[in-house]
Amino acid sequence: MPAGWEYSRSPYPMPPRNTSANSPFLKGAIDLRWDSPSFIHENEGWIIRGVNIYRSNTSDRGPYQRINQQPISATFYRDTNITEMIYDEVITNWISKGSNADGSYRFRTARPIARIGSAIEPSTSYRDVIVKIDGQVAYPASVFGQTGDIVLRQGATTNVITLMNDIQLAFDPSTSVVTCSYLSYLPEGKISSIIDKKTYYRVTTVAEDPLTSALHESPLDYTQPFSDIEIEKVDWMWREGVRRNQWALEQGGERVRLFLKKVVGQPCECGAFNRFTLEYGKQPDSRCIRCFGTGLIGGYDGPYDIIVAPDDAERRISQATQGRKKEHSYEVYIGPSPIVSQRDFIVKQNNDRYSIGPVRRPNARGNVLQQHFNLGYFEPADIRYSVPMDGVPVLWHKTKYTYQTIRDTYSARNDAPYSTQPDSAIPMMSEKDSVSANHELRGRTAVWENHNHGG
Repeated sequence: MPAGWEYSRSPYPMPPRNTSANSPFLKGAIDLRWDSPSFIHENEGWIIRGVNIYRSNTSDRGPYQRINQQPISATFYRDTNITEMIYDEVITNWISKGSNADGSYRFRTARPIARIGSAIEPSTSYRDVIVKIDGQVAYPASVFGQTGDIVLRQGATTNVITLMNDIQLAFDPSTSVVTCSYLSYLPEGKISSIIDKKTYYRVTTVAEDPLTSALHESPLDYTQPFSDIEIEKVDWMWREGVRRNQWALEQGGERVRLFLKKVVGQPCECGAFNRFTLEYGKQPDSRCIRCFGTGLIGGYDGPYDIIVAPDDAERRISQATQGRKKEHSYEVYIGPSPIVSQRDFIVKQNNDRYSIGPVRRPNARGNVLQQHFNLGYFEPADIRYSVPMDGVPVLWHKTKYTYQTIRDTYSARNDAPYSTQPDSAIPMMSEKDSVSANHELRGRTAVWENHNHGG
């Protein structure tokens, strides 16, 4: 980080650039991509933690609702568009309150629980829900997504984030407030209405102030709305070529899961990160189970279900100085989404893990059509075998919604309505001396303003 970074920092985190939305040829799914906000010059003085994605099913003016449970640290997100995020649902449907044989607390949510990162797959992992008892996080023992049943843990449990034992607090369901946040399926009638309408997105940057450790977010009305119908159109021939490539992969390809390496996020302590210089004091630990050698908590985002070309390469055992090892490397191709890089890896159905090599992307007028890369086999001792198949959850604090430098910050709401009226704290500036800045009528064009101004 060059000297004097604090003077070039913007008053709020700048949103990502080059946002785009593509169809992955899956029913009810849209793939979103953007450039890393850490590349923006005005963000040099911030610790970029990720991005938040907001969706509107009506128009580009909103209202918008956040669809991700935590900041996305990669540059890709798959929106299933047939699921809905439920925040802090107050639990009232208790099946058992510790009075049964095993003394467990069991409740049922109002909606089924979906697995994060999937389209219509029910969840069976506690990582897909956040249960709070009087504001404190409680880790469930089991989750049954089809019916929304959740059983709370009893006694001491191991926290996967802090690697310490957490004691389940005793509580009274009749007096304590229990809330649950989860991803749920949309009702059938609402699914059809959403798929038939235009869907718009806005992406904001979540960053940490290195001096105060407070989290801040880009103002929503300063971001650019985008949709899958607004990208540069390719010829029908190229679209048909992409569709046929996808058909070929579906017939003879191999189903794998993709993990994308995080490019921004919460720095890991194993790299001796200095919050004042925004630099690492040493290389991240290659055996760290919190960042998996990446320097960022969690290490990887995903997994995402993709199809790659079939395996047609030979496998052989070679003798090296460390002993015998398996060598298996071959070239594959996938479709235009998701965009992969050399630092990502895939997991096969037998849990064999392969690194992604240099990537080639044939394109037409800048629209990616295919992605070609080499896969290299990981030895079982590699730290990436420790990455769980369901992904690594990372807890994060609430962000503060900032408007330049003259408005007080406050906690972000669950929804984010896009106001159509000027803000009273920052009134709309008027170019006419005879009209007050708070009462001037504004239109979409200068001609409309001149006609309605009366002079």
